[in-house]
Formats: sequence, C-alpha cells, structure tokens
Amino acid sequence: MAKPTEKKERYGKSAFLRAPEYTKDRLLLEVLLDDSKTYTKEEVDSLLSEWKAKEVQ
Repeated sequence: MAKPTEKKERYGKSAFLRAPEYTKDRLLLEVLLDDSKTYTKEEVDSLLSEWKAKEVQ
C-alpha cells in the first residue's frame, strides 16, 4: 500500500527572518525571499546554499 504524501509546512518570509536557526543569514533571506510567497525549510536551505556557492566576480 502506498504511503500518503506528507504535506510539508510552508512559511512566509517573516517566519524565516524570526527563526533562531537563520539568525546569521537574516540579511540574505531579506533579499532572497519574496514577501508574497511561502517556502518550505528545504527550499530556503537550497536557496541559501546556491547563493553561497556562487563564485565571486
């Protein structure tokens, strides 16, 4: 029997800005996240890691 798909929690930009685990990345989140969208923790972690992996020009 197939497992029901788990619905991942989605949060707005302000929730991530207030989260203690994102304190050091708060400025990046302010720029990367859109006020009108919601994100999962995995999406935000991915956005941060992609941005940090970019080569400085």
